[in-house]
Amino acid sequence: MFQYCRDLVSRHKKKILFSTGLVAFSYVVSTYVSNKLAELQERLKEENFAKEQIKRRFKQTQNDCYMTFLSLLPVLTEPIYETLNVEEITKELQNKRLERQKSKNLPVGNVTDPALSTVLSDDFSVHNEKETTVQASGPTQIKTKTELWNELRNQSITRFLTLLYCESLLIVFLHLQLNILSRRSYLDTAIKLASKTKGIKLENDSGISLDGGYGSFEDESDHSAQDENLAEQAFLSFSWWLLNKGWTELEKKIGASVEDIFGEINPRQELSIEEFATLINKTQQIIDKDINSSADLEPSAVITSLIPPANLEFFLLQQTNDMDFLANFNNNLQNSENLSKLLDELKGYLNNEQVSAIISLLVTVGISKVLDNIVVNLMNKQKNPDREEQVLTQIPKVKLASLLASITKQSNQLTNNSLDNEILYTLNNLQELDDLSASVYSNFDA
Repeated sequence: MFQYCRDLVSRHKKKILFSTGLVAFSYVVSTYVSNKLAELQERLKEENFAKEQIKRRFKQTQNDCYMTFLSLLPVLTEPIYETLNVEEITKELQNKRLERQKSKNLPVGNVTDPALSTVLSDDFSVHNEKETTVQASGPTQIKTKTELWNELRNQSITRFLTLLYCESLLIVFLHLQLNILSRRSYLDTAIKLASKTKGIKLENDSGISLDGGYGSFEDESDHSAQDENLAEQAFLSFSWWLLNKGWTELEKKIGASVEDIFGEINPRQELSIEEFATLINKTQQIIDKDINSSADLEPSAVITSLIPPANLEFFLLQQTNDMDFLANFNNNLQNSENLSKLLDELKGYLNNEQVSAIISLLVTVGISKVLDNIVVNLMNKQKNPDREEQVLTQIPKVKLASLLASITKQSNQLTNNSLDNEILYTLNNLQELDDLSASVYSNFDA
């Protein structure tokens, strides 16, 4: 039996060797392919996980931008309302009307509404009578009724546009600022994870080597993280400039543009909503051209409204941080260098025409939403309560004074920092703004 087996093996030796080799080769190949497939699946899994992480972090960053914007909105709007005090002018005109009623023994109407009213616009039409004067807020400044109405016209529209422009700038600023920081944070996390788990020697954007040895990695990265955190905290402080100083330059430019377009229009003049929208759009075109233009070696108004001159940067940090922070920040020159990197990247984006276009778009959308709301309110006033179904094909012309009342009401809505503010929510969720944020967040070469 054994002899038979030996003879059989001897006769088919080559075939057996070939078959054995083929089986071994197949096993090796299949094992190799299986391992490669497993590696590919693992890599795809890691890539998908990383993409999901980036997507989740990106969405969270955009939500953080909006919540931060809403929290800063009262700080932004309060000084604008103090400077452009439309309500005080309205009160003076109301008092003037009350005095006229009393002097003529006329029935005294309701003049306590802080908003503009059609009654006041009708009062202005009595323009042929001898003008009296009222005491303004200053101790010696006296203004006539016509001067008050003209001031009311200019300040109402200036305040409305100043709010829109400053809010648009703040929205863009926060999206740039927080996406830059979020991207850096994500990149640092990814580098640390790769260094610890895979022993890969990498360098972050500060040029600090991160090797796989836990001891040296922890020592160097912890020190670097402290420097980065100080720089990032300082970087976040820069929103203070627009909120406290930068908006004033915008207000002056906007006020001059409003005077150019509306200066010759009498508040009692009747305008259609289309005519009023045309005047607002002309004003916006002048403002856009003015704030985006820059002289030789001079930054645009967008830059100067958002970022202080270099000689005032430390002043800004003093206004927004305590002494302990300032001492720690100044103890290491690397902090200033890291802050400069962040500011340089931010300025690079702000100088981009894409950002200027987005700011203009935000203002345009804001104006459109406000005008739509005014149209709806005018249509509701024109509806006949005796007819349940009524379609208005054309809204009649109204006095500019009445439109100013609507603008004042809508300006108040722009200061509402609740989550359900439709106008602000629309501005914050423009696709173009998301595209800008995505380009910043995905710019890992910065």
